[in-house]
Amino acid sequence: MVRTLAPEFPELDKIKGYSLLIKGLPGTGKSSLALDLVATLPNSFFISTRINPEIMIQDFPWILEEIPQDRMYPFFVDATRSRIQTSSDQFLKMNYETMPEFVQQLFALGADLPEKIIVIDSWNALTLNLSESQISHWASAIIQHLGTEASKIIFVIEGVQPTSLDWIVDGISVLSKKTIISEHGIPRRIRELSFQKMRGREIQTETYLASLANGRLTTFYPFKYRFPAIILKSETMGDPDDHHISTGSAGFDDLLGGGFERGSWNLFEVTTTIGEALDIVFLPLITNHLNNKRPAITIFREGVSFDANQPYLDIFTGSKKWIEQTVNIERYIPENTSNRFELPEKIENLLEILETSKQTLRKKIGGPFLVNLGLDALENKYGIPALNEFIAITVSKARLEGDIIVGWLKENQKFRGGTTAATSHWKLDLINRALVLEGIIPATEYYAISPILSKGYIDYKLTPVV
Repeated sequence: MVRTLAPEFPELDKIKGYSLLIKGLPGTGKSSLALDLVATLPNSFFISTRINPEIMIQDFPWILEEIPQDRMYPFFVDATRSRIQTSSDQFLKMNYETMPEFVQQLFALGADLPEKIIVIDSWNALTLNLSESQISHWASAIIQHLGTEASKIIFVIEGVQPTSLDWIVDGISVLSKKTIISEHGIPRRIRELSFQKMRGREIQTETYLASLANGRLTTFYPFKYRFPAIILKSETMGDPDDHHISTGSAGFDDLLGGGFERGSWNLFEVTTTIGEALDIVFLPLITNHLNNKRPAITIFREGVSFDANQPYLDIFTGSKKWIEQTVNIERYIPENTSNRFELPEKIENLLEILETSKQTLRKKIGGPFLVNLGLDALENKYGIPALNEFIAITVSKARLEGDIIVGWLKENQKFRGGTTAATSHWKLDLINRALVLEGIIPATEYYAISPILSKGYIDYKLTPVV
């Protein structure tokens, strides 16, 4: 599995001596993060002072796939002071009554290893009956001793308040979770990973959006709009069933219960800070529809043109034949052609263009149609009353004919007609500069959008922020 840790974390197997503090309230993902930092390293030890390692493996089943099979010593160390003995060779058992006894056994772990990486999860459980000065003393002693061996230590503590450890360690990361109410009145969970300090590392992003989907902490980088270095023809995704068409993304198809419903009206609301980032959803949708040999009509958004999209669609579809499957309408064009029209002065004439184009393409290609509507261009050209009527007519016909209408709405538009009648309503936004999708109809959690560029075409993965 590809690791998705923030780049601020040091590569513990490549540095000499380091102390890291992971803080957070219960359930924020501290243990998951600590495991991910060290599980793949053969000289690491995970000392659990709160939870039996067998339970941890149940909670984090992925861990067994990550731990190297040729380790000299077991990865997990049971320091829970439980009297239950295990015969499993997956664990080491620490038996101690006092802090000095614990520290003595800690220093003896992997004594013949040149460098070690040790996690104590959690430090609170170990130092519960100690004073603050005693806690500081033992933490300093551990860091100093391991530092002389060029070894590393990670302390996991419950809580976010400043402690004596904050001043001693080299790095501090804080995990948090909260519930926010969106502008549509829907409560949604947010997880964050923040860096308070990280010696020897540049903190590029102070706070990341994070998720614990599948029991593994994932951080999402600030979104950068870019194309693959080498652009290739897209793979074609078929429709999940006769009642839906694919969105061009397997993850989005699953989220929609099989893709866009035939005869549906689907609305994408886009925040002003995103800009062209919405193409990460638009391009797979239009490309896959064309690769399935179906017709499409696009009224381009403001500032977007056919000429700018053609070079990419030529490659993503494998030829220029896709143009014969489309009708493209925008504010200004050099001249009207069979597949390109300028927005007419009256919206009634636009309806005529749509109807005539549909009849022509349906006879030649069939259906269903994908109709993309740049709602900002339509609002600016015709005004809201005319646009409301246009949407009502267009959506009604699509429902009768089994076509799919997708509207692209800017966040600051005055037009809101048809939003409550939408079959699905989605919003693209940025949280800590990470790109997210939220479902308004149906209401969903946030889903982080991670671009996949390795395939040579535009694709993306959706991860629930849970």
